[in-house]
Amino acid sequence: MISPFDIIILIIAGGLGGLLSGLLGVGGGVVYVVILTHYFEKLQLGNIEMVRFILSNSFFAILFSSLIGSYQQIRMKNFYLNEVLMAASTAVTTWVIMTLLIIHFDWYSKRVFTIIFIVTLIASAIKMFLTSKNGSASEYKDRLPKKVYAIVGIFTGIFSALSGLGGGVITVPALSDYMKLKIRKATSISLGIIPFLSAASFILYALAKPEENVTSTLGYLYPKLVIPMVIGGLFTAPLGVRLSNKLSEKTTRLFFVLLLLIVTVRMLFTFFRN
Repeated sequence: MISPFDIIILIIAGGLGGLLSGLLGVGGGVVYVVILTHYFEKLQLGNIEMVRFILSNSFFAILFSSLIGSYQQIRMKNFYLNEVLMAASTAVTTWVIMTLLIIHFDWYSKRVFTIIFIVTLIASAIKMFLTSKNGSASEYKDRLPKKVYAIVGIFTGIFSALSGLGGGVITVPALSDYMKLKIRKATSISLGIIPFLSAASFILYALAKPEENVTSTLGYLYPKLVIPMVIGGLFTAPLGVRLSNKLSEKTTRLFFVLLLLIVTVRMLFTFFRN
C-alpha cells in the first residue's frame, strides 16, 4: 500500500533524480535505483524478479527526465545529434541483447545486480576524482573520432542494462576522462543517448510477463511507484541543465564524484545488512 507520505517521498526522489539528470547527464538512475530498491524489498519479491522490477521502473522514470533534459539542451543549442545517434545505435543493440538475457533467463540475482551496481559507481568515482585533481582544462577537446562514440555506446548499453543507471556513469567518464572530451559536451551526449535506451526498456519490460503475481502492474512497470517519480523529475530536469551550463568543469566533476560516493555508501550498507 502506497501512503500519501510515500508519494511525497517518491516525488522528492524523482525531483532529485531529474535535477541530477540535467546537471550530470546520468539520467537520474543513481537515485531511482536506490529508492525503488527500498520499496520493492517491501513487496518481498524473489531476488531475480526484484531486479527486473527495479530495472524496468528505473528506466521508465529515466525516460522522462532525460527527454525533458535533452529538450532543454536543444533549446540552449548544446545538443549534438550526430554524436548521440552514433553512440545510441550501438548502445541500444547491446542493451537489448543484455535485457533479453535478464528477462528470459534466471541468472541475474539481486546480489549480482548490487555488486555490479557498486563496482560501476566506485570505478567511475575514482576516475572522476583523479581527473578533477590532476586534469588540466587545456587537455580537453571539442571533437572525437566517430568510431569512439560507437565503441563507448557498446559499453554504455551493457552496463546500463545490468545496472539500471541509464548509462551516464559509464558514458560521461569514458568520453570525458578517458577520451578527453569537454565534460559539458560529454554530459549532453550522455543525456541524449538515454531516451533511446529508456524507450527500448519501456517496450521490452512492459510486454514481458512477471513470474510473480503483483497487482496493478503493466508487465514489470509498477505505476503506483514510478508515476510520482516521473512527476518530480519533469519539474527539475530543466533546472539541472541550466545549472550544468553555469558551473565550471571542475565543479561539475566534483558534484559527480560526491553523488557517486553517497549512492555507493547507501548501496554498500544495504548489501552488507542483507
